[in-house]
Amino acid sequence: MKLPAINLDLLRSVPLAQKVGLLLMVLVGIIVGFYYFVAEPKSVEISGLQGEIGALDTQIQTLTIKVKHLDELIAASKQLEIELAKKKERLPPEEEAVMLLKQVSDLGIRLGLDIKLWKPSAKSEDPSKLFVKMPVNVEVSGGYHTAALFFDRINALPRIVTVSGLKMGAPKVEKGRFVTQTVFDLVAYAAPEEVKVAAAVSAVPQKK
Repeated sequence: MKLPAINLDLLRSVPLAQKVGLLLMVLVGIIVGFYYFVAEPKSVEISGLQGEIGALDTQIQTLTIKVKHLDELIAASKQLEIELAKKKERLPPEEEAVMLLKQVSDLGIRLGLDIKLWKPSAKSEDPSKLFVKMPVNVEVSGGYHTAALFFDRINALPRIVTVSGLKMGAPKVEKGRFVTQTVFDLVAYAAPEEVKVAAAVSAVPQKK
């Protein structure tokens, strides 16, 4: 397709003022077209991108704060796990608690105490379900200082063992030495037995 020929004679006959006006109209048209078809859409796109960048920046700042708090929470959780492990070390399983009571009895004998009564009572689980009490009614006979040393050794045990209801009788002479009858309640604390649900489930025959 051929473009129409431009009549140069006609163009030369147009006054200069009209030529300038025509040129200005063309330039204005180009500028307006550029603005509406190029500049304005780009401006809207840039504004949208700036909004997205601002939103992303806010999210990054929020996530940075959360990560910082998460690190703090992880550190606090690890510390609680360490403390919980230490607590659990002081609460042995019931089987070990029974052995612990036997060790306490042997300790008294080694120190020179005469075990007159060693009567375990029924164990009881604390309402909190966190530990089990294993009480023993005890009566020993021996020197006052020996009994004091015995209680001090019990207090120093890594496991939790308490002494309560302490009653000491009047000292009397036996075989040339002063001895005292001491009655007290000894309580060993143990971790409650875990219910092995998985093992129980696996033991049930599965239908095929």
